[in-house]
Amino acid sequence: MKKIRLILVSLVIVFFITGCGAPVYQTITTDIPLINHKNDIRVDAGISLPSINATVSYGLTDRIAIQGYGGMISENAYYFQPAIGLYKNLGNRKVQELYCGYGYGYGVGEEGIFFGRIFGDYQVYFLQYNYGRINGNNSNTELGFSFKAGYLQSDLIDLGYYDDNYAYIPIKYKDECIFIEPVGMIRFGMVNRKISVKLGGTYMYKFTNTDKDYPYWGLNLGLAFNFRSFKEPTQRQIKR
Repeated sequence: MKKIRLILVSLVIVFFITGCGAPVYQTITTDIPLINHKNDIRVDAGISLPSINATVSYGLTDRIAIQGYGGMISENAYYFQPAIGLYKNLGNRKVQELYCGYGYGYGVGEEGIFFGRIFGDYQVYFLQYNYGRINGNNSNTELGFSFKAGYLQSDLIDLGYYDDNYAYIPIKYKDECIFIEPVGMIRFGMVNRKISVKLGGTYMYKFTNTDKDYPYWGLNLGLAFNFRSFKEPTQRQIKR
């Protein structure tokens, strides 16, 4: 219970650090599944600021894994991404993965109740490298780290977000950005049912409209329930 209280307090702290306004884009706390054999399944569902989200990952073959993520802030703000990748069981409970994927989202950015709004859709193309340690003989705690990098393009409509003098005059912005997104993860609990905690950050560099900051949150914390279809890989699978 002490761990859960600490996590909830951390969620509140991150909320106030990032500000009270909602973003168009937020750091995506995708699960770091650490698939280590064929037919390995991970399901991760929970919350992050300010969304509910879920990730499903599956070991399609002894080398290839697929993953799907979806998150929703409201009925008008959402993001989802499919990805496919390669994984390798390094032995000694260590796993590495490399995914590539495409993401699509619609976001609504707000600067408080009495300020402007900016909204629209965006597309993401990315690569993500994961590394971590899964269940050991003496511990059910799992640790992982991911590094995501990609390209983002968006079509946004501004209603006084950047300048409240234009609150009733829509201004369109087409933006192109590159970004990096590291995320750290810890899972603890039973062998195949765990609590997952993820902390991540985003840095975004714009090529267009560089005099205006992109409406995103650079820090996010996620709390989720993680389920794994637990089955030990064979020695043949480990050696592949």
